[in-house]
Amino acid sequence: MVINRLFVKVTTVASVLVSANSLFFVIGAFAAPMRLECVLTSVGADDKETTRTILVVFDAEINTLISYQGARPREFSDVTISTVSINGNTDDMSIGIDRSSWSIVVQTYSQDRVSGEFGTCRPAAMSRP
Repeated sequence: MVINRLFVKVTTVASVLVSANSLFFVIGAFAAPMRLECVLTSVGADDKETTRTILVVFDAEINTLISYQGARPREFSDVTISTVSINGNTDDMSIGIDRSSWSIVVQTYSQDRVSGEFGTCRPAAMSRP
C-alpha cells in the first residue's frame, strides 16, 4: 500500500516536471531571435519570373524585424509578432509572414507603382547575417 502511494506520487511529480519542461521549451522557442531564409518570386510586366533570396531575423521578445538582402539590413517599424504571423513595414516596403506555413509576401511601394513578391521561408541556423 505504501509502495503504491509512493509510486503514484513519483509518477505524478515526474509527469509535472516533463510538462513544465515542455512548456519552457515552447516558450524558449519564441523568446530567442529567429532567422529565416526566404526565396521570393515576382512576375514582371513581361510575365517573366524573377527570384531573389533574403534573410529575415525577428525577435518576438523585443518586437524587432530586420531583413537582409546581401549585407544591407532593412529594419521594419510597426512590427507585430504573434503565434500566427509576423508583420512590419518601412516607408517603401511591407512584409508579412505566416508562421504556420512560413509563406511570405513582400510589397514594395514607389511613387507610381506597387510590386508584390511571394515565396516561402525556412528556419535557418542563427548566426551573423
